[in-house]
Amino acid sequence: MRKAVSPVIATLLLILIAVAAAVLVYVWVTGYASSVTSTGTPELHEEIKIDAVSYNGTTLTVYVRNIGDTSVLVDHIYVIATNNTVIAAAEVTLSLDPGSVESTSFEVTLQPGVTYIVKAVTSNGIEAATSFSYSS
Repeated sequence: MRKAVSPVIATLLLILIAVAAAVLVYVWVTGYASSVTSTGTPELHEEIKIDAVSYNGTTLTVYVRNIGDTSVLVDHIYVIATNNTVIAAAEVTLSLDPGSVESTSFEVTLQPGVTYIVKAVTSNGIEAATSFSYSS
């Protein structure tokens, strides 16, 4: 006559099988999640920064840097007052390779001593903003 496996051993084997299955699912989900994020859409890799703003007379010059790892196209620059009123909206074409800086200039009339926000927007909707004011 053959003896069956004891209930304690059977329970330990079931726990071991469940833990092994959970580890396999975890490894699979982690690998899948990392592959999805690494091959995501370009806007997830775009990063821009406004390095500087200069205002001379009525000419505003904005310097934009690409700090991401993909080329970007900046197509709009906005000048916004602190009360969220858009003072100027300029359509521009700044093509930036990773690490490069480009500038664009346009005419706008600003008041001295007032704080303004300059916002640059890429064709994919990624934004960078900085505030500035000038004294006459």
